Formats: sequence, C-alpha cells, structure tokens
Amino acid sequence: MPWRVAGKCVRAAAPEVAIGTLHRLIDQIGLPDGLAWGVAKAGEGALLDIETAAVARAVPQRRAEFTAGREAARRAMAQLGLPALAIPAGPDRAPIWPDGLIGSISHTVGLCLAIVGPAEVYRALGIDIEGDAALDDALIPEICRPEERALLPRTGAGAHAKRIFSAKEAAYKAHYPMVRRIFGFHGLSVDLRQGYARFTDHAEVASLAPDSRMDLPLLQAVGGGLILSVSVLRADLPGGRSHLRHNCG
Repeated sequence: MPWRVAGKCVRAAAPEVAIGTLHRLIDQIGLPDGLAWGVAKAGEGALLDIETAAVARAVPQRRAEFTAGREAARRAMAQLGLPALAIPAGPDRAPIWPDGLIGSISHTVGLCLAIVGPAEVYRALGIDIEGDAALDDALIPEICRPEERALLPRTGAGAHAKRIFSAKEAAYKAHYPMVRRIFGFHGLSVDLRQGYARFTDHAEVASLAPDSRMDLPLLQAVGGGLILSVSVLRADLPGGRSHLRHNCG
C-alpha cells in the first residue's frame, strides 16, 4: 500500500534463522487468546484459483512472497481447526479474509508471517516485521512526529525510530480495513512505553469519523535482528489498550 513511503529498510537474514527468531518474538509478545499464527518461506505453498489474478502480472519475487503469505495464513487457519480457505486480494491489494475471520500478513526477507483470529472477537488486527537496522537520519522526520522525535535517545535514535516505524505500520494495517482510508505517518503518534498508537490532528486524518479514531493497542518485541509489531483491537473493547512488551535481547 502507499503507506510505505520509507520502504523496507531491513537487514537480510537467512529464513531458517528468522523463523526461529519469530517463534521467540511471538512467545515474548504473548498473543491474545483466540489468535493463531503461521510462517512460510518465500517459494512455499500454492495459490488457489481465485487468488492467482492478484499476481498474474507480478514479477517472480512478488508472486513468491504473495504465495508464501497465503500459505502462512492457511497454516494459521489450520491452528484454529479451519480448512485451507482462499484469501483473494481486493482492488486495493488488501487481503479479503473469509467470512468470520480477521487477519494480517507481513513479509521480511524471504519470509512471511500471518496471524488470524475470529472476527466476532477481534475488530482489528495488523502485524509488521522489520529488520532492526537503524532508520536513516534523513527519514526520521518523515516517520516521526515532533513529539516522537523529542523522545528519541541521543544514541541509537535511528534504531528507536525504526521501532516507531514498525509500530505505525502495524497500527495502520489494523485500522485500514475499517475505513479504507490511506494516510501518512504523521496521522498517528506512537507511545511505545504505554503501548498504543493515537490519532493526531493532522489534516490527513482530521476528516475521519470520530468513532474510527480510536487508540490502537500495540504489542512489540525486538530481538535476533528483527522487530515484530502487532496491533490488536477487541470487538467488545474498541477503545481498550494492550500493554506493550518489548524485549531487546
């Protein structure tokens, strides 16, 4: 989606190493009850007929990532006792989840992670995986608002800004399916200590309906060269928060 103006500033990692790291980060986060996850390497899996149209003209790398994302999602579905259901892409390229399900998919170098859960329990879900390489200094003002930049440490500002970038990615991906509106990084302000992303008064989000400008809870774990960010909003607690857990080991 156009949200990703900063691109993927990731540190390449062998999929075998990254899979083990993702297992540990998911354990550190402690996903809420009812959510399931799956991982697949680029090149694994096969598309169902209804899914192929989204990548009919895609380059091989994009097709491999798309296929692995669907494979990861079906592995997550299997954890919930569900069959291998199709996940086509809409005109905006966002996944169209099967009735009764909500989910999110993220890619890093050669690896895809998907998390799914019941839509009756969870209203919104967004995930993001990033390499932990520091964000370029020139990109920090583009990603971080003034109040966020004011809290960046003097040493390691780029690394902390990268965590904010990942958190905003996850929050945006959770929010987008509810309103189908694209906005920039300054539309959200992230508090990593409290574990939420909050809408700002920026012009790009000022016109959003008040009931869609809820705080978006965040969970985050860091380690092994990766950042994993998850935003989960329960259906019965639209304004509820989750505590952010960050492990920098």
